[in-house]
Amino acid sequence: MFTEDLTPFLDVAAGFAVSAVIGAATVPVIFDTAYTSAGGMVESTGPQCQGKTADLAAAVQGTAITVAGVAYTVTGNQPDGTGMTVLQLREA
Repeated sequence: MFTEDLTPFLDVAAGFAVSAVIGAATVPVIFDTAYTSAGGMVESTGPQCQGKTADLAAAVQGTAITVAGVAYTVTGNQPDGTGMTVLQLREA
């Protein structure tokens, strides 16, 4: 497991991240509307956020999450093995 302190990369005050609310927890995430492709046949963008796996582990498919004041539903939870997880989102 990656042992680097990820906190500086998720600093809301410095503008690197935004706050996300999952249940009763508020956690910092990097929010993006990333490019997606389905085998070169379909291309689109979809919202996603990335944060510490420890903060996002409970955000399974169907979980409600609010990012920067906008309500989303988690459609995918993708931990990368380094302590970070990407959540695929759909606007609620």
